[in-house]
Amino acid sequence: MKVLHSKYPAHDIARSLILMQRTTTTGRDEPIIFQQSCLGLAQDQHQVVLRRYVEHYSPDSGHWVEYAHAVPTAELIAWIMAHGQLRIACSEGAEGSQVHV
Repeated sequence: MKVLHSKYPAHDIARSLILMQRTTTTGRDEPIIFQQSCLGLAQDQHQVVLRRYVEHYSPDSGHWVEYAHAVPTAELIAWIMAHGQLRIACSEGAEGSQVHV
């Protein structure tokens, strides 16, 4: 099972972090359902891409759909810095070696 017509080339997908991957079936004669979520960078590294892929496969037929959400890398970094939990670590012996803000 492979994305054939993705807007994001396969070599970019290979470098993605797989967040979730699952294969299920509801019964013996039912299609296999493959689901995968990946997070990665676009080739130019200017966008972070969350890709969700779902495929229904059976010996008779198969169809798939891919959802790709992209956000500029700089905007994601700014959001993390504004909303993330800051932790500052210093070398041993330095004043305030473990500081949580």
